[in-house]
Amino acid sequence: MNILYFLNFFPTRHRNVAHDEILELIRSGHEIRVIAVWGGEKTQAARLPFEVFCLRHRVRILTLFRLFWRDSRRFVWHLKELRRLLGRREALRYFSQYDSLLVEGADRIHAHFASNAALRAYLVAQYYGIPFSCTGHGSELLLYPEPYLKELIVNARPFITISDYNKRLLLQKYKLEDSQIVVNYCGVDAAYFQKEKPGPPSVFTVTSVTALKKIKGVIFLIEALRQIDREKIDCRCNIIGSGNDHDELLTLIHQYGLSEKILLLGARSPSEIKDYLGESSVFVLPSLSEGLPIAVMEAMAMALPVVASNITGLPEIVEDGSSGFLVETENADALADKIAHFYHHPDAIDRMGRRGREIILQKFELKSNVGKLEKLLELHPGLTLKQIGD
Repeated sequence: MNILYFLNFFPTRHRNVAHDEILELIRSGHEIRVIAVWGGEKTQAARLPFEVFCLRHRVRILTLFRLFWRDSRRFVWHLKELRRLLGRREALRYFSQYDSLLVEGADRIHAHFASNAALRAYLVAQYYGIPFSCTGHGSELLLYPEPYLKELIVNARPFITISDYNKRLLLQKYKLEDSQIVVNYCGVDAAYFQKEKPGPPSVFTVTSVTALKKIKGVIFLIEALRQIDREKIDCRCNIIGSGNDHDELLTLIHQYGLSEKILLLGARSPSEIKDYLGESSVFVLPSLSEGLPIAVMEAMAMALPVVASNITGLPEIVEDGSSGFLVETENADALADKIAHFYHHPDAIDRMGRRGREIILQKFELKSNVGKLEKLLELHPGLTLKQIGD
């Protein structure tokens, strides 16, 4: 298949959730071209084995005239749709770039995250009569849904989401049929993310890979580590990720006198993340909201036990008491208690870590889940122009 992928930003400093999926599809013989709605990091794009096209910020009048000349009736109908969903100016800007998207050579258009990029993917798929599909993740479905979300779900062939939790909530909220939403888990490359050095690290080390913003609950991890330090537990913590709360969190770490024990490492490459996980004892994710976090999958693939918030799709990855522990959100005491449990019971680190890797191999292995995605895309043809017009 020749697949046109629509993403909000690509490439980004943090590895995009679609990145490994795209590479696996290419390895399977598919042709991929990415449309980045809001742009991306040009230096990284130059090193990718596929083309990335960034939408431009000006109206191309000549292209609009060409499109009108080819089929004036369809042009007028579609412009009304664009204005309804994008507004007047954005409608003209986006419509005038249709020739540059090279849509007519695509067998399918797929979008990740059911928001800006997915809306544009849906609209251009309408115009050319090409199958449209979408993978919805977390916050754009549960916390900040767009007013057009139900329209995307109903018209996607298929609409995919990454957890049973998401599906249940969407079906209930929008009164949809079960068949209108399909669950397909994200995946990680378990052959790449696996421990190379056997045995525990020399120092008990906690690692978290997350964004530094309030919704990710990093402050509660810092509070938990303060409690652990008061209990004279020798613990180090690496927090990988960037965000607007960096300075505030760093100030708190200094205030607690934990500058030598808690490090804010900023954004890191996948290879660096793998190295840090390889030197860790426990992975912690204290988020207040998540979809189905890849970071947890990578940690479990590396045979690390996980302490995470008992929210959304996380119980579908972490088996409480078997591959780690699930705790209440905003509860530093519970985080501290479970982290300390692993310090005092090092045998649990190995036992739960091995179970975590088994779960990844069974349910969240990248190649297997991309194979399921391929079948889903092949089994769901898109709407024809006649059906759309009706």
